[in-house]
Amino acid sequence: MADFGKLVLSVLAFPALLLASSQALAITTPPECGKFDFNKNGLGCEIRVEGGCEADCTSLRFTAGCEGGCTASASTSCTNNCGESCIAECDPSKLDCIQGCHDECEQPFIADCQANYPQRDCVTDAKASCTSRCRTQCQVQPSNCIEHCDTCCTGACTANINMDCDLTCYAKLEGGCRVQCQEPTGALFCNDQYVFASDVKGCISALLEQGLQVDVSAQAQGECTITLGGADCAGSGEASGLGCSASPGQAESPFAMTGIALGLAAMGISASRRRNRKNG
Repeated sequence: MADFGKLVLSVLAFPALLLASSQALAITTPPECGKFDFNKNGLGCEIRVEGGCEADCTSLRFTAGCEGGCTASASTSCTNNCGESCIAECDPSKLDCIQGCHDECEQPFIADCQANYPQRDCVTDAKASCTSRCRTQCQVQPSNCIEHCDTCCTGACTANINMDCDLTCYAKLEGGCRVQCQEPTGALFCNDQYVFASDVKGCISALLEQGLQVDVSAQAQGECTITLGGADCAGSGEASGLGCSASPGQAESPFAMTGIALGLAAMGISASRRRNRKNG
């Protein structure tokens, strides 16, 4: 029994080693995958299909796909006006760059969005655009109110001046996302961000060649056959039974052993339960 316990612990610890290995991958974005930066957002790649998938077709899932496409700089008048009000309210003992940036960013964005795009979910759009710009600006925590307000206002004003461009990008990705969610191949998400792939199958294949694992269990209907070369999931539609992952061959990546490790754990736990029932 002690030996089996050690085996299960070793198997359960194995995915952590795989995660560490995945973080070391350097991925070149394949042309089939659009402009998505997998080195920043490439962990946890998976296919999503049908109803649950469409619910994820929101601007909060499009920030990575739109990153780098809207690059207008904040105007001096905007940052000056924002900075004056920010400094007047700033408490140097409670500096929080991300929160402060969102406080300066979201309400003006929502007001402009609702005035010009009344059909959109401007609250969600504001969160998406402000999150993207505030993360960029707040990589270094400011040490005083002047730095804090300069950083926060630059992020807020950059989001505001790029609003039209951002919303155009969000609308484009939303259309692609909803269409792909209805297709048997599904839509690809990595790190909870939508990948605007022109060819989902081609994108996944190209990622596998570079050693990036993609969970395709949502495409599977029936059982998945797990081998050293990865997982073979036949059929399409919603997943049933155990999930599976498409992964490169053992010689190309350490991910090939994931399915076997999880399979061993499942079989061992099942056998243990049967023995316990018999003994009981």
